[in-house]
Amino acid sequence: MKHFIIDFETIGQHAAVVPAIDCSYTTFEWERFIEQPYSFKELVLGVTQDKFDIKDQMVNHGCKYNERDLQWWLDQPPALRTNMKPNPDLDLNPVQFMEKFINYLRAEGPISHWWSRSNTFDPVILERIAQNADKSSLLNDYLKYWAVRDTRTYIDAKFDFNVPGGKNGFIPVSDIAKWEYNFKAHDSKHDVAADILRLQAIVRAEADLEQIEI
Repeated sequence: MKHFIIDFETIGQHAAVVPAIDCSYTTFEWERFIEQPYSFKELVLGVTQDKFDIKDQMVNHGCKYNERDLQWWLDQPPALRTNMKPNPDLDLNPVQFMEKFINYLRAEGPISHWWSRSNTFDPVILERIAQNADKSSLLNDYLKYWAVRDTRTYIDAKFDFNVPGGKNGFIPVSDIAKWEYNFKAHDSKHDVAADILRLQAIVRAEADLEQIEI
């Protein structure tokens, strides 16, 4: 069975009210960590990213943010702020997002476990959006509440809660310079790919296998 992973970028950190900027998600196979390890490029290319209508969330669904949270994004490089700009061709409301999201899960087949970086954040936002779209029950048919897992906790426990690189995790490939050149923090597609590679790196280290190149 497949695993699934999700990551939201938002304006702010309060999961109950923050507007989502975008959401990236993909499936992966745990067995491949040993048999046919993933590369960063393969994972990024396989990630689906959906962009949200921020104004719709503010006007119709009670979302809000403060000036400090907005300023944090305004201080980021322009490439990371692309999905904050309105785009009628890409912007999705909750109903549109959930229809696309559930169709993706349906096509991928049964999900054994699903992951996020923090289960007090991304799954909470996903459930809130599903409720706004009246799709909560249907969502649980595909992503069972008891099957959600937290990459941060998994990684912390494996390192006895002393993870190299701190709260955002360690560099999961052998070439640090290439990783720092290619990886974009706060890009949800890259964050999803990075956490899959971190899980993979731990599994391969425990099996006494070499780490992959980027």
